[in-house]
Amino acid sequence: MLSDNNSKAKTAMTIILLLIAMIFAMSCRECPTEPDVPDLSLTAPYVETSIVWLKISSSDSTTCKSFIVQRDALVVLESSFHGKDTLIVDKTVQPNTSYTYTLNYVNNRKIQDETESVTVTTLDISNRDFQWNVYYFGGCRLSAIEGVSIIDKDNIWAVGEIAVPDPDSSYNGTGCRLYNAVHWDGREWEPNEIKPPPFVYSSLSSVYAISDSFVWAGITSPVLLKNNIWSACTDFPSAGWMNDIWSNSIENSYFIFHTGIIVHYDGVSYQIMDNEQQLNLKIIDGNDEVVFTTGYSSSTEESRILRFSGNSWKTLFKSFNVNGDLESDDYGRFKSVRVLDGIAIINTSALAILKYFYRDNIIDYILKSATPLKNCSSVIHIDGNNFNDLCLFTVAGEIIHYNGVDFNICYDFGDTDCMFFYGDFKDDTICLVGEAHGYATIIVGQR
Repeated sequence: MLSDNNSKAKTAMTIILLLIAMIFAMSCRECPTEPDVPDLSLTAPYVETSIVWLKISSSDSTTCKSFIVQRDALVVLESSFHGKDTLIVDKTVQPNTSYTYTLNYVNNRKIQDETESVTVTTLDISNRDFQWNVYYFGGCRLSAIEGVSIIDKDNIWAVGEIAVPDPDSSYNGTGCRLYNAVHWDGREWEPNEIKPPPFVYSSLSSVYAISDSFVWAGITSPVLLKNNIWSACTDFPSAGWMNDIWSNSIENSYFIFHTGIIVHYDGVSYQIMDNEQQLNLKIIDGNDEVVFTTGYSSSTEESRILRFSGNSWKTLFKSFNVNGDLESDDYGRFKSVRVLDGIAIINTSALAILKYFYRDNIIDYILKSATPLKNCSSVIHIDGNNFNDLCLFTVAGEIIHYNGVDFNICYDFGDTDCMFFYGDFKDDTICLVGEAHGYATIIVGQR
């Protein structure tokens, strides 16, 4: 658990929070007046397995409000705050347990009768009982799978380049038959050669399935699977090598490139977005509220998390040290991001998980020492379903599952002659793709 992995940085952060609470309390004692019955409300915006975040809000932003919060008659916190709201955290709860929190206003050190309450149930520890299969494709020359997207357990797309033997050289006279995608239908993987006219054959680097009817794939420009027909996107701007795709609808699709270019499709046209970061953008993810992308400079150690909200991309976090320096709040190179409801889960070289609660602009994190990994810089992707059901994927073929309480290597390819590029985790299906011994390789786990 997070509380078991405190560092000097975490201790410093705790001290700072305590000092702030003391300052608030002192300032409130100096308030000339307090409202008799302030309009206070209590919500629980974020609930994890072992953490409950509580938000106290008020319509009055001008006065100091003193309060006491209890959990099932146990006092959690007695403090004060200015402004419209304050966020407090309870890290003494158990998984899969219901709690009722009550809020009382305190006036002149007397607890008032007016109360607010909220009942929550913490998340359960997720199951990590996966059954694993490994699939190999190729056999003619070096083959690799570079991207994968899960629609459901019986519908998975993976892309790259797969060269299979062509004994009679009927394909192109080289003795190798080339494919750039494979599709899983629940029974077998079917090779695909995606090259809708006027495109000619090319390997593919990225794939993202919006649904079973709409799938993006691409390398320098995208192709779109719509109602079982692949079509070429010929009006796509020149942007370089595509690294990732994210979309929540055809009318809201994003494509990121190693050049730092971000292209957006609104259902009518493709536009290069205003981004002058000059970063090698690696991973993009989002939801209906926000979109985040990670990237780093190819010439320096600088790394950034960018956030798109409203109408522009802005730098959210910066790192100037690949391995990070938590003493100076440098989290290390930003490796990947997964956006959930109200929170961006970020993996860095120095942290297993950086939790950014974007609606309230607060940060929490889990140190890399909580994982079985020696170095989080080997992580290529983070993905999952919720706070309590996440996976870290590494370049060496390790799949590390976080069940809300601890990390465990639930699969290890266990071979040095391999390189993996991308992972996906949706519902009860996990996929990790790459190359091993010259073969395109897909690791699939089913829970």
